[in-house]
This record gives sequence, C-alpha cells and structure tokens, in this order.
Amino acid sequence: MDLGFEGRGYIVGGGSRGLGRAVADVLVAEGARVVLLGRGEDSLAQAVAALGPSASACSVDIAAEGAPATVERAVEEHLGGRLDGVLVSHGGPPIGHALEVSDEDWRLAFELCVLGPLRLLRALEPRFEDGASVVFVTSSTVRQPYPGLDTSNVLRPGVAALVKTLARQLAPRVRVNGVGPGMVATERSVALAQERAAEAGISVEEQLAASARSIPFGRYGEPAELGRVAAFLLSPAASYVTGANLNVDGGMVVAVP
Repeated sequence: MDLGFEGRGYIVGGGSRGLGRAVADVLVAEGARVVLLGRGEDSLAQAVAALGPSASACSVDIAAEGAPATVERAVEEHLGGRLDGVLVSHGGPPIGHALEVSDEDWRLAFELCVLGPLRLLRALEPRFEDGASVVFVTSSTVRQPYPGLDTSNVLRPGVAALVKTLARQLAPRVRVNGVGPGMVATERSVALAQERAAEAGISVEEQLAASARSIPFGRYGEPAELGRVAAFLLSPAASYVTGANLNVDGGMVVAVP
C-alpha cells in the first residue's frame, strides 16, 4: 500500500533515537522529508547522516519557551515552508512516586508533556497543509498506571484528552491522534529496568525477563513496531482516523474499554 508520503514534509520530535527515530526511518523510506528535533547535537548529526539528504536536524528543547520560533525557522529552511505533519515525541518525564517527586520535577514534566507541545502546535497550526496530521507519542500509562512513573501516570491521560480536544477543534483540516507504547526496547526502558532491578536486588536481565512475562506477547516491542503504526497515522492513508489513542503494547494493558 502506498502511504502517500512522497514530497511531504514532517517535524519529528525526539528524532535522533528511540521511537522518534523509528518513525523518521519509515517516513524517509516512504519518500518524505523530515526535520528531526532533539537536544543532543551529536546524536542528531548521526541520525541525519544515517537517514540521508531527506533529513535535517533542529537542535531544540521542546519544553523551552523559545522552541516554537526555532522550529518555525527550521520549517522554512529545510521544508520550504511546507508542513504536512508533526510527531510529538520527547524524552520521558522524571520518574518517581507522586509524593516524592519535587515541585521542580513536576513543573518540568508538565512543560515537557503538555505545555511545550501546546506552544509548538499553536505556532505551527497556521502552517499546516490541508490534510496534515499530528501524532502524540504518549504511553500505556494513559490506560493503566505503572508503578514509579507517576508524572507519566498523571500527565499522559491529560495528553490523551488533549488529542481528543484538538482532533475536534482542528477537524477536518488536520487530524490528531496518539499512540501509546508499552514496554518497548529503548534506552529509557533499560534505564527503568536498571532502577527496578536495584530496588528488587536482582540483575537487570532478571528484571527485563520478569517484565517481559507480564506481556501477552512475552517480549518487549521493537521501536520499529511502533514506528510503523505512528507513520501510518501520520500518512494520508489514515485520512479518516482522528481522535484515536492507540496502544502498541503487545496486549499488556488490560483496561476496558
């Protein structure tokens, strides 16, 4: 199936590694141009070199107040002003239990997950082509809280509500959806496993194996498996899908509906 990416331009948050990079891989392979957002200039440069001439880099912290202006300049410089979609993806918010997370870290989590993306979309919305698409990478915590990820447990459901809200407000010109990864093999997943292992007094390998057993598929997902789903939602092929929050978790979440 032709996803219709040829000649289109996209902003890809967190695009230098992990889930954002997995989405960028699909977009470029299907003929799109991408601007990768991220805070690490070296990792961005490596990603652009690997993806080739269809990819460009924009070093920016999405939580910073000046981020939208920086990204707008990148749209003009690298995409010729054409914007067909945005993947809202970024590093995870601070981990910890709700009453132990500091005020500063709660504010950081809110800026990262909610206010930063809102500022960015407020600035970019007038630039969207008709039929553009926004996809938020959220988390399975939208549906089912995860121990020790309380900033995510609290804020990600709010992002899912934002998806619903923006989908109605921007329809029919722009579609807005969310994808919620479960346990996917990324650097953050390994870091969380290391912390859990230390708390439990077991090896990281034992912790990873225990986590995998909680998933009906019996394994962690691969970034590419989420990348393909998110890319489809960004594509014209998903032209009648908006307001959806789709889990990509190997059946881990048991909440109904």
